[in-house]
Amino acid sequence: MPIIDLESTVSIKELLEDSKNDRKDIDPNPYFQRFALNTSLTLNYGTRIDGKIDNDLLREIVHVERMVSNFRSTSNNWQDYVPLLRLWPSRNAEAGKFRVRREKYMTLLLEKLKEMIASGEDKPCITGNVSFQLYN
Repeated sequence: MPIIDLESTVSIKELLEDSKNDRKDIDPNPYFQRFALNTSLTLNYGTRIDGKIDNDLLREIVHVERMVSNFRSTSNNWQDYVPLLRLWPSRNAEAGKFRVRREKYMTLLLEKLKEMIASGEDKPCITGNVSFQLYN
């Protein structure tokens, strides 16, 4: 519950602030995306993305994950769901580009977690628990 309390409070507060700053039309999606992403990052890596909804890392992760989910969709990538089609090479080179972009921020998050563990500043999280059990 503390994670949900924090993220919902931050999102509602920023939404309220942005609505007072003469912004007439506010798209709530970026606020919900940050809420979901920060909740997931806290559970999995013990960290969150600070800052506003226009944070570069936040936007990169949201965009890349949306594209990856499109590539993995049953309507967009039949090779994942029909094994016979795997005999032919994939026609989508763009998926490889998004894999590289994804690896960059996944590595960044893992390195940040390792640094927090080494300094004793880590919070309990899934990846930290798995890493601890693998190396001890």
